[in-house]
Amino acid sequence: ITFCILSNSVVIALLCVLIIKLDAPLKIQTEQGNYEASKLSTQIEQNVENKDSKTIDTVVKSVVGISKLEQNGTTIFLGDSESKLGLGSGIILTDNGYILTNQHVVGNKYSNCYVTLENGKNYNGSVVWADNNVDLAIVKIMANDLDYIELGDSDNITLAEEVYAIGNPIGIEFQRTVTKGIISGIDRTIKLTENESYMEDLIQTDATINQGNSGGPLVNKNGELIGINTVKITEAEGIGFAVPINIVKPILETFIKTGRFEEAYL
Repeated sequence: ITFCILSNSVVIALLCVLIIKLDAPLKIQTEQGNYEASKLSTQIEQNVENKDSKTIDTVVKSVVGISKLEQNGTTIFLGDSESKLGLGSGIILTDNGYILTNQHVVGNKYSNCYVTLENGKNYNGSVVWADNNVDLAIVKIMANDLDYIELGDSDNITLAEEVYAIGNPIGIEFQRTVTKGIISGIDRTIKLTENESYMEDLIQTDATINQGNSGGPLVNKNGELIGINTVKITEAEGIGFAVPINIVKPILETFIKTGRFEEAYL
């Protein structure tokens, strides 16, 4: 019988080789698992982004351009339309032509305006309701089978929630511009320098709002309307405000059901 005596160093070396061989498959499996998990996470993020993009594409179809002056051309979206026509934005609420916008865009009840849809068609619009205290107005056009937005719940919004502001700043080059941001503040009160009045319960957002965006929608990631863009702080960047949709929901629902809204007077 032949005995082989191994030195301590040889034994240790063999043990190390054995440990490395046993550990190698586990390490490879772990790295593969991490790669697959990372790949799956990336795919999920891409799917979410694609879904959000498709949702906003749908919302954009219900955004309109609004002007107080008639334009002889085929569309009111012109390069200098902001100065010539006082161009603003609006959002279609029903398939039969009820549109929500700002009161400062279209004026008081019984005023007339001109509306251009996403497909370029022009319509005469009539202001059927307006309230300058909340800077909101409802316009009616004679049209059917329109793309319209779903209403959200502005009472359930949260700080840092992702939102999108959509509107028609400046002119044709930038119509239906979409900007992304978050809800920066809730229940804000601001003082308007023009008439020394106050606007209350506003949604603050850092989504970019420019001239011409007035009356356009502020939507959540589900494409639901949570506010109407109304004003921005010109002395600072990324401070804009929207009127919460729940303020006007009862009036909207009355118009949708009955076609009119009877205001109470003292």
